[in-house]
Amino acid sequence: MPDHRSSQIMPSSIMASHHVPLMIVVFGRPGAGKTTVSEEAVRLLNTKTCSVETAATANYLHLDLDVCVPQWMRDNFAKGIYPTIQQRATFITDACKYVNEQMMIQSQSASAKEKLVVIIAFSFVNTDMRIKFREQFPHSNWILIDTTKDIAEDRITRREGHYYKGANNACSCTDEAEKEHASLHDTSENKSNRDVTEASDNNEWEFQPVDFNHIILDGCETISNNARRIVEFIQSETSQHSS
Repeated sequence: MPDHRSSQIMPSSIMASHHVPLMIVVFGRPGAGKTTVSEEAVRLLNTKTCSVETAATANYLHLDLDVCVPQWMRDNFAKGIYPTIQQRATFITDACKYVNEQMMIQSQSASAKEKLVVIIAFSFVNTDMRIKFREQFPHSNWILIDTTKDIAEDRITRREGHYYKGANNACSCTDEAEKEHASLHDTSENKSNRDVTEASDNNEWEFQPVDFNHIILDGCETISNNARRIVEFIQSETSQHSS
């Protein structure tokens, strides 16, 4: 599927910089380990384990898009009520704005010789959110932390403090009034289209197949090994563009 550019892909101040940012999107099922692996990759990039040349010519920005998830949506997730297509469209628009804002801030603090490297961590369960994000950032590189549904669900049951509890652990909303209350942020127009869009809305929150080029990392590998694979990719890309 070809990328379609948006009229607001990237702030002009970033595009006008010496280097176009290198963006890495680490994605996969909830519980795959995206945040942990990407954080370890950033830690490695900021230590002396990386080549002197890479460390001196790159400025690293790590963004976990979970910070963009509003509280009402977190509350719904905990009850097993997942966002509709319209709600996801609003979310990903806001998330892209957040990424652009953070890149602009980071680029202002970087020297002219430094290449901005942005590492994004987010599940991107749904195809529609992937499409919207890739429209905004057509040069992004996607790395899938690949795990089975069972392994991801097992990890979810053992983690603490996260709003997503997994399909098997969400609070049961048996009362229709409670479901309606949890969906207050859904508009009447959204509700009228619910029957038509039920399948596309991904009501079971299943990780949808990926239909574009991406790198696959084994989610059963160690955190350090997968982090090093990401670091190696970044080093390869930055050295190619600097040569």
